[in-house]
Amino acid sequence: MTHYRSRAGLRVTGLACLATSLMVGGVAAADEVQQLRDMVDSLRSEVDVLRAEQQTDWMSEQRAEEIRELVQDVLADADTRASLQGSGMAAGYDGGFFIQSDDNSFKLKFNGQLQTRWLFNHRSTDNPAESGNSYGFEVRRFKLKFSGYVVDPSWQYKMTIVNTRNAQVGGAAGFYSEDAWIQKKMDNGMYMKVGQFKAPFLREELVSSSAQLAVERSMVNNAFTYGWTQGLEFGWANDNLSIKAMYSDGPNSLNGQALNANSENSITARAEILLAGDWSQFKSLSGFGNSEFGAMIGAAFQWYNHNDPSDVAEYGNVSGRNNYGFTVDASVAGDGWTAFTYFVWGQGKNGDPIYASDSVDSWGWVIQGGMMPMKDVELFGRYELGNIEDYTGLAGQDGRNSTLTVGANWWPTGNKNIKFSADFGYAFSNLANGPGDNAVGANPTNPGSADWVSSGTGWNADFDNNDGQILVRAQMQLLF
Repeated sequence: MTHYRSRAGLRVTGLACLATSLMVGGVAAADEVQQLRDMVDSLRSEVDVLRAEQQTDWMSEQRAEEIRELVQDVLADADTRASLQGSGMAAGYDGGFFIQSDDNSFKLKFNGQLQTRWLFNHRSTDNPAESGNSYGFEVRRFKLKFSGYVVDPSWQYKMTIVNTRNAQVGGAAGFYSEDAWIQKKMDNGMYMKVGQFKAPFLREELVSSSAQLAVERSMVNNAFTYGWTQGLEFGWANDNLSIKAMYSDGPNSLNGQALNANSENSITARAEILLAGDWSQFKSLSGFGNSEFGAMIGAAFQWYNHNDPSDVAEYGNVSGRNNYGFTVDASVAGDGWTAFTYFVWGQGKNGDPIYASDSVDSWGWVIQGGMMPMKDVELFGRYELGNIEDYTGLAGQDGRNSTLTVGANWWPTGNKNIKFSADFGYAFSNLANGPGDNAVGANPTNPGSADWVSSGTGWNADFDNNDGQILVRAQMQLLF
């Protein structure tokens, strides 16, 4: 604008001076008049050009203003989002999605697990009416996990919601709770936990289903695990020793009501000694991600008793009123390899006078190991052996378990979030699924139930006295 005014002002001044001189002198020469006309035309053209330039500058300023307003809007939106976090709330992903306050007084972590599985089972049969083959798909596990702390990191919690595998449309509820506990950690390494969680007994069960070596846990674990129960636990740990003890409602007593069930007392206690390596190495039964040598041994004791003579529990291959037993285990791991073994024994009693034998002894032994020929592929094998002493259950069944499982794991993404697993199992013995207490067809001389098999493992009770059952399992797991 300044440039336009200076040039136009000089031309106008010159024109005025020329016109004045002509008027004063009284001269109206034709060439001077023509000169005046040429100057006016030139001035008009220049004014038009400068007006166009002025308009262009105005449009540029308008665009610049619009951009400035857009930037201000973005900054204001960012400020608004920051204010929603409440004094600097942090969020992100670290082994799970989390939200955490900047003063470290609150944390919520969200994880999920999905296992979809295909199974094929073959049993020998001499009866044409019985089918020896069964197969199909299932969602073995679908879990949503919420964990974290409140007030400060010493007040911890965990809640897990799980699908019901046999729930169908119009049937029973499709979800239930597994973990539901509160824990207080002390500065001296001690802690107190109350609510619903796994009792500290079998190590194979205490390791997460997402970190198993084979597609599924063993049949020995199925028979002797306490699983989730409700109660109170105290524990203490340092760099090399861990001790924990729990008073609970007994084995597999999750989601029960205190006054709507028969009274039961149960105690489980477990100790572990770390001989080499780090505790974190033994959160998994697989060798994936391990790079150093580690060794650990453990032992546990269990006891429960039903006060009501009419009430029994199926545990350790016995349907009885009380049971006591123990387990010992050893774990070693190195760079891309792992090995694990344990022995478990239990004695169950019924106390009902209809049984000629008041108690039944049952035991099981598992040994398994894996190695990684490639950084994302693991080959493994497992052998399990067990017996129910003097079992006299259903005709055509006995209490033995002798089963071999071999297979492989593959992590295609190079991390634990995606895992493909497949294994093949062969039973050298007849596998029984006993009737339990007072069931139709049960032999009343013995309370044993011989519950080696379950729908969770995929193994079925054999027909008649046959053995040689075959099981093929393939699974894809997703973790987040």
